[in-house]
Amino acid sequence: MAIRQKIKFRTPISPDVISTHTQKVSARKPVIDKLNFKLTEDRHDPKTKVLPEILEQHPWHWDPMKTDHNDASCFIGNWAKNFDWEGLSKWCIRKANEHGLPEKYWDYDESTGDFWHGTDIATNTPIREQALLMLKNNTFNKHNTQYFKIANKEFEHWEQPLRDLFPQFGEEKMGVSLFVQPPGSMHWSHVDTYTSFIRRTGDAKADYSRLRRYMIFPRDWDFGHFFHYGNHCMNQWRTGDLWDLKPGIYHGSANSGPTPKITIHWSGELKEGYGELKEEYGKMES
Repeated sequence: MAIRQKIKFRTPISPDVISTHTQKVSARKPVIDKLNFKLTEDRHDPKTKVLPEILEQHPWHWDPMKTDHNDASCFIGNWAKNFDWEGLSKWCIRKANEHGLPEKYWDYDESTGDFWHGTDIATNTPIREQALLMLKNNTFNKHNTQYFKIANKEFEHWEQPLRDLFPQFGEEKMGVSLFVQPPGSMHWSHVDTYTSFIRRTGDAKADYSRLRRYMIFPRDWDFGHFFHYGNHCMNQWRTGDLWDLKPGIYHGSANSGPTPKITIHWSGELKEGYGELKEEYGKMES
């Protein structure tokens, strides 16, 4: 009897209420706009939009159905013990919550033909043709490409320890960026053109033969977190996993899960006397 008294039963909903609610729902008008362009019936080849010098200096197979590839060789090792990744992760999420407004997103202006990466106009940057393929007559927009970005001095007391992890980059031009990708956001697939590097350093043109980018996941993989690097889809990565994002390889990311996805990137020119990351990794660990 005591158990029965604790059970609370919901009041039955009247059939009239259900019927009225159904009518209201079925009468609702679409809340999204009709596409103002036709979806392609054929396949877009993104290779045609990549800078010729990148294709020449960093050849890649460009075959989405290729299975005998070595795209997964970009994985270098695990640095879980080399840094307080969880402390950094919590700090950056707090920063994102304090700010509230994602610093980066992609937006195309149909009236002028210009496109923006956050507040930076990117119309005449090296990524122009790749961006137009994705933003013009396509559904990538400022709403589904948002992410929070923390870079360089914005890291505050974390900056120098992060820079010290990769001595092979020249200190003057090295850039460190952290991206917090909220649920429902994605970054369209692309080949890196190091536009932020060019903007930060003031170089007239990037030397793609010397530029490199490394990436670390500061937290374990979670449901809905995606990162494809060429034909390899990264999955179930662990805190501290280190990847060499070699130039010339098509890649992109998305977050279809309920938890923010975080990545950290180091970009810069290799100093004289340093080789590729896989060659240097053993020395760095010793």
